Formats: sequence, C-alpha cells, structure tokens
Amino acid sequence: MKPRKQMIRNGWLGLVALAFCGLASPAAPAQFGGFFGGPKIETISTDQLQALLKKQQQAVASAKASGGEAPPANFVLVDVRSDAEVNVSIIPGAITKKQYEANRQDYQGRTVIPYCTVGGRSGAYAKQLVAKGVTVKNYKGSILKWIDAELPLVTLDGKPTNRVHTYSDRYKIPSKYEQVTQ
Repeated sequence: MKPRKQMIRNGWLGLVALAFCGLASPAAPAQFGGFFGGPKIETISTDQLQALLKKQQQAVASAKASGGEAPPANFVLVDVRSDAEVNVSIIPGAITKKQYEANRQDYQGRTVIPYCTVGGRSGAYAKQLVAKGVTVKNYKGSILKWIDAELPLVTLDGKPTNRVHTYSDRYKIPSKYEQVTQ
C-alpha cells in the first residue's frame, strides 16, 4: 500500500476507534442526549396533563367543601425554565425547578412532570431525574403546546395572565396571549 493511502486508512481507523471508545463510556448517553442509549423518557400530552390538573383541582374542591384535608397529588408539575421566563407566567399548579430542588423530599413517590418552552430542557432534566430513580413524564411541547390549546397561565403568585415568555418571536402564538421575548 502506498504511504499516503495507508496514512488515510490509519487515520480513519483511529477515528473509528476513538468514536467506539467514546460511545462505550458511561458518559456517552449524557454527552449525546440519549441518542446512543440512555433511559427512554415517557411523555405526557396536553390533554393528559390538563386532565390530571383538573382531577386534582376537583379533589381539592371536594375536600374543602366537606371540611376535609385535600389529598396530595400523585404528581408534581415542574417548570424548568429560567427565572426570566417563570417570572412572566407558569402553568397553573406548577412549581419552579428551584422550589422542587429545595423540597425534593416533599415530592418523593410522585411522578415529576417537567416542562419548559418546547420540551428540550425538560427532557434533559427528566433524564437527570430518571438517573436518580425518580418517576418522570416529560411534557413534550411544553408551554407552547399549552397555549396552543389556549389554556390559562398564571403568575408565580397565582394571578391569571395572558403573558408568555418564548425567548424568540419565531414562535407563533395564539392572539389571546402577549408574547414576551426578553
């Protein structure tokens, strides 16, 4: 074999060997977002999430009407967006990632439903939680799917709002909402 062809062949073999070693490492799923393995994360749809939230609201209202104590939900909805985003609005019933992390023990045994703007950050967070043994369902489509269904939003203190932070005006949102990008 000619020296130049052998160098090219050896170079390709070296790259293949490096790729194989890299993918065989335990860090590979984290580095490649589960593309080459890692846990499969179950997802939840807007309709399913809305039904869960409605069922919990009804249980709370029923307990209140009978003078009893409201049963805890078997899930926790966690907004994993930035402070700038959650300061604009959240899905009713959600808590922030900071609140969840600070009180994780309060939510043991519950299914964690993370969401963000479109589902990427919440999917990454879901993988971190699954690795810690937490039951998770990612709300893929996240707050953009929520507002596509024209469902309500609230501020962190629970007041209704029509504002939603999308970070970019490339997302088309229903006209009933005010888009915030900064």
